[in-house]
Amino acid sequence: MAATTLQDVDARRLPTRIPLDIIEYVEQTRNPDIYTREFVELVMRYNQQLRGRTEAFGNFRHILAREMASAIPEIKDDVNQVIEVTGGRVEH
Repeated sequence: MAATTLQDVDARRLPTRIPLDIIEYVEQTRNPDIYTREFVELVMRYNQQLRGRTEAFGNFRHILAREMASAIPEIKDDVNQVIEVTGGRVEH
């Protein structure tokens, strides 16, 4: 296919970086589409793990804040401020 604009010509001169893992995958006569699918699945699993950890830490934040505020009532406002700043919701 011939270049139709100057942008097309410039785009062809840009360096294309192919990850070494994919090159090795192809050299082993394996399908790069399978590599891509496996990589996407791995990233999805990792994201699910991180989401679970984030939720666990959020729950811990609320439990800790509740316990601290009940044990030391004079710091309740400070605890609530920390909860708000860290993206939590303050229980009233």
